[in-house]
Amino acid sequence: MKSNRAMVDRGERPDTTFDLAAVGMAFVSLDGVLLHANPKLCDALGHSLDEIAGRSTQDLRHPDDAEAALQHIQVLREGVVQSATSEERLLRRDGSPLWVAVTRSVARSPSGAPLYILEVMHEIGRYKRAEEARERDLAGERAARIRVELAEARMSRLQTITSELARALTPTEVADVVLRQGLAAVYADAGYVALLGEEGVIELLLAPGYPEEIVERLRRIPLTAALPSADCIRTGRFLVYDSQETFCATYPDAPPQRWANTWVIIPMKVGGRTIGALGVTYVDTCRITQEDRAYMCTLAQQCAQALERSRLYEAEQRARLAREEALAIAAHDLRNPLSAMTLVASSMMRAAPDDATGQWVRERAQKLKATAEHAMELLHNLLDAAIIEANTLTLERERCEVDALLAEVAEIHAPLAEQKKIGLGPRPLGRAAVTTCDRGRVIQVLSNLLGNALKFTPAGGAITLSAELDGAFVRFSVADTGPGIRPEDVPRLFDRYWRPRAVRGAGTGLGLYIVKGIVEAHGGRVSVDSKLGVGTTFSFTLPIKPIEHASPRNARKGPR
Repeated sequence: MKSNRAMVDRGERPDTTFDLAAVGMAFVSLDGVLLHANPKLCDALGHSLDEIAGRSTQDLRHPDDAEAALQHIQVLREGVVQSATSEERLLRRDGSPLWVAVTRSVARSPSGAPLYILEVMHEIGRYKRAEEARERDLAGERAARIRVELAEARMSRLQTITSELARALTPTEVADVVLRQGLAAVYADAGYVALLGEEGVIELLLAPGYPEEIVERLRRIPLTAALPSADCIRTGRFLVYDSQETFCATYPDAPPQRWANTWVIIPMKVGGRTIGALGVTYVDTCRITQEDRAYMCTLAQQCAQALERSRLYEAEQRARLAREEALAIAAHDLRNPLSAMTLVASSMMRAAPDDATGQWVRERAQKLKATAEHAMELLHNLLDAAIIEANTLTLERERCEVDALLAEVAEIHAPLAEQKKIGLGPRPLGRAAVTTCDRGRVIQVLSNLLGNALKFTPAGGAITLSAELDGAFVRFSVADTGPGIRPEDVPRLFDRYWRPRAVRGAGTGLGLYIVKGIVEAHGGRVSVDSKLGVGTTFSFTLPIKPIEHASPRNARKGPR
């Protein structure tokens, strides 16, 4: 209390206003010692004046605010400013914070020398609590908005993954899509896809972000290995390790991964079977939320289904190649015997006498020849279909005059049309037009379409074989007055081995499939227009100028 007496001796004793003020007030020495405090401030702090007078004001402030208050006093003492206000926290007797707005000013002597600092303190606890509540609400709103935006971004990414997985054919392509898109969606630094193969061996398909030496050690591991991917596949459990200590303690034999701190391993399941594991790795220690878990499980499910599809696709490809190889061998072995049968039958027909016995021989030989020729045709169709399916159809292009092609095909089929009493009328362009194509293959297409028209058009009907220019293409058409095709059958007409129910039992169902393959190899397009009871028109286009590298699967499409 000596300081207080000194103030009194100098005639600076606090007056009644100081003691009765409704706000906290204090006199503070220039070196930060509390000289005097009014009852309002003492009550607010829970101390008596004797307990706090003479103490450093730093002891009464919250540690986080003490340094700023000291700097505040320093600039006042040096005369940089005459008064200033700041928000600070004082400490009550029980240690709880008391928020106040402190206005400080310097009392000076007549000569201008600083004497002490006057502090006036308004309690702002209610305001600060309201402000903190607003901040919490805003923070909650921001967090909710971030969660919504994150969920939307992840959903968009998932749609992209689904789209790209539809085009992924091999397991490696599947893994690339899931890791490239999925790791970005969960903000991971590295990851891997491990697939359980034959004989209990786990194969690492891809591991972006992992050091190459670790990838090499984990490329092929047994299912019995004490490693995260093997453990996940064996148990089918979602595994999370969020520290180096936990990971190393669980898998002491695992390759050292000091660069990472969080590991997540998700089982990939199909039909209740765990076929592999999706690994997600973070450099930092991360908290994996329920939303993260759900998204990672969805990624793993997408990956598992796509991997199963790729397995089925590869198995189908292997089976198809084996089938095509077997067909090619069989065709090669059958072609010579069938040709020999045709020659023998022709020789028998020429050598048979003109009597009744010879007639019987000629009839049998004719049936034998027809059967051999039909078998040869089926064999050629099977081979053509195999070539088209394998995308290896080659074309021997030459310049062909359009009207000449129409005339040649009409001439070939005229006898059969006359026999069936069907009118066959070619409708030429009537002017010179040339297309560059494989003449034999185009005649095969026209003959196939014309043969079908002759097969289904009744006696007395008509078939028109025509051509017209369509921009940079020539459109060939075969129109008949047959019974037409049911609308539900039209979309499948060009499918391999498919035949309408009404005509099943004849042919292989390859004719229109071959037509489509040959036309698309030229860079054209085939179409059909049919009405029940009216007739059917098959059309296809050929480019006037050749389109290089066209194939049945990737040819540039002609006009509809």
